[in-house]
Amino acid sequence: MQKKSLTLLGVVLAWIIILSFLFVQSQNTEMTLAESIAETKKEQQKIEALLTKIQQTLDQKDYGEIGLTFSFEGRLLTVQVKNQAFLDQNEKKLKSLINDIVKEKKMDAINIQFEAFNTDSAMSEEDKKLNELIHEVSKITSESMNENGYSINAMMIEPKTSNPSIDIRIDGTKEYYDKVKDDIQQLVSNAVSSNTKINFEVKITRRTENDIREEKWQPIFSAIREETDKKFDEYRGFAYSFHPEPLQIVIKTDLRESKWAWNSNKKAEQIEKYVHEIIELKSKELSVEELPYEVIIRGKDNKRIN
Repeated sequence: MQKKSLTLLGVVLAWIIILSFLFVQSQNTEMTLAESIAETKKEQQKIEALLTKIQQTLDQKDYGEIGLTFSFEGRLLTVQVKNQAFLDQNEKKLKSLINDIVKEKKMDAINIQFEAFNTDSAMSEEDKKLNELIHEVSKITSESMNENGYSINAMMIEPKTSNPSIDIRIDGTKEYYDKVKDDIQQLVSNAVSSNTKINFEVKITRRTENDIREEKWQPIFSAIREETDKKFDEYRGFAYSFHPEPLQIVIKTDLRESKWAWNSNKKAEQIEKYVHEIIELKSKELSVEELPYEVIIRGKDNKRIN
């Protein structure tokens, strides 16, 4: 009897040790992931400071209008200049200036590419008039709504068609939207037509709960892209869809499915587990409501492998 009790006690202790080990491993994984996310955020802040410094330096040196965009994938800085003639004359100087600022900031080297746009061609009189009309209609719409206590979430103006239109999106509940949409429609329509002598069709929509939910999840999607790319060499892309429900999170990989599928399946399981951990960590950090979702891992041939 004593022997049986000792055996049972040994089994219990063994399970306690195993569970403790798994708990510690889980905690270490979460800490590592949290550290990785913090590192990514720090790097993003460095890049933002770098782009600000580059733009300020270009402005001080009077290079004119130059656009800057940065892709973390490949650490690629794209410099957009007004035309090919300007690029031919200034490419070497611009590249040297940017590399000097990168060194000054004590950052890892970045890749630089240039794009030239032909902005010298004269804008047609018709296009100039359309641009002026869009600016005027936008100003009239914003002012008339603000004066009457309404705010705009987004606005799109289409002046070119035979039936010119203004699309306005507002915030608020469905009840609020139903209450104010006709008033806003009439208000904007009258203000624009009386000032421009053009009858625009005014359409009012609202930012729905689904729109708000999707916006709140964007930082989580960004973290999934960034952290999965950092962790797994097999990562090659990301997608998501709220429709149909549940939310589908798709990770595209270079994994190949074969008759010896154990390795690829194991890696797919690791990736799926990591994505779950990212979602859990970021959801807590951002206080975003939990949603039903599934993680889909696709292989090189785009077939699901998890």
